[in-house]
Amino acid sequence: MASRRSRWGGAAGFALGAGLRAVAISVLAFGALLAGERALWATALVLAGVLALVVMDLIRSTRAADRTLAQFVDGLMAEGYERPTTPMGLSELGVAIQGALDRLAATRAERQQRTDFLEALADTVSAALLVIDDDGLVTAVNRAARVSLDAGPGPISAIPALGAATAQRLRELPAGAREIVRLADQRAMLAQVSGFTAAGGPRRLIALQSVSADLDAVEVKAWQDLVRVLAHEMMNSLTPICSLSESIAARLAEAESPAARAEIVEAAEVISRRGHGLMHFVERYRRLTDAPAAVKSRTSGAELVRDLDSLAVAMIGEDPIAYSSTVQPSWLTLEADPDLLEQAAINLLKNAVHAVRGRADAKVRLTLSLDEDQVVLTVADNGPGLPVDDPEGVFVPFFTTKPGGSGIGLTVARQIALGHGGRLEHRAASPNGAVFQLMLPAG
Repeated sequence: MASRRSRWGGAAGFALGAGLRAVAISVLAFGALLAGERALWATALVLAGVLALVVMDLIRSTRAADRTLAQFVDGLMAEGYERPTTPMGLSELGVAIQGALDRLAATRAERQQRTDFLEALADTVSAALLVIDDDGLVTAVNRAARVSLDAGPGPISAIPALGAATAQRLRELPAGAREIVRLADQRAMLAQVSGFTAAGGPRRLIALQSVSADLDAVEVKAWQDLVRVLAHEMMNSLTPICSLSESIAARLAEAESPAARAEIVEAAEVISRRGHGLMHFVERYRRLTDAPAAVKSRTSGAELVRDLDSLAVAMIGEDPIAYSSTVQPSWLTLEADPDLLEQAAINLLKNAVHAVRGRADAKVRLTLSLDEDQVVLTVADNGPGLPVDDPEGVFVPFFTTKPGGSGIGLTVARQIALGHGGRLEHRAASPNGAVFQLMLPAG
């Protein structure tokens, strides 16, 4: 209310001053004319001089008010940060303008504070958020979209991480839609679309959430429960079979008929071998459920990578594989179980070395880096890449493309990542190869 009274008081004061000057000009002009008619030349001259001074003062005052108002408008355009200088004689108007600009600055600061809060809130969301208009132009993105998709303002089709087909599909999805889409590197993402109106037109908010990141813990827990039941039941059946087959083979070895004895012994040995093979198979299952809990400690990233370098060189042997590693920054440390983390990295390195072995220009690269609130261990290769038809199949226990492989290395690595409160993700490399990233909280 005070600023409103000041504003109206300043305007009234200026109007009153201008009105008094106008009255004075009229009186002086009338007096000068009257003195001239009566031949009072000296009086007429004096009155004319005073009249000229009052007119000049009115012109000066009007121009000063005009400049002050122009500066006030400029201050509005500059969001209240440019303040006009108040000429003499316009103090009330200057106070009113300063009060209006103070009010404007406070309102805009409050609005900017709310905007900054909403932007910070959006940037803490792990899902990539894209705001697009009806023409398919991206008008706003959050930090996750900038980092994971390299997205920015412009056509949604210009985001290379989406791929042409996915970009077109996202543009066509209506508000309220939920659909699984695949990025250009074959990562599966859950797309959720909502609609709103802003800037005078309809907008759609597209949220892209990594499916594997949310389902990792549930998926691994389901596998553990299944494996535990299978292992228990199979061990209960196989233990007496193995024992019985071995005892039968020992007793029948003394049978009188050589032919019958040979057949029985051979059959018993087959049962025994198969029984031991099944027990070995069950042991591989058991390894998935017996992963030890992580015992975290402050670990030097440089020392961890140095140990992994030695192991990688031993894996490569005499093969012509170019191996490199880096720690960024060099002083990086992390809260982790060094033994388990090393085991997970070894599994990733083994897969990478096997993928590039025998290929021309074979390369494997290990990187340990700090990415804002997480530590990322990356193993990249230029091998044949991930299965095109089912890239997520590499995380299924016992899935393997290696002759004699167990198919549990990536599953164990994922368990270790989850045990640290992190996750393990993968994507296709460009132009070929695969990239696996084990991400842990930076804590």
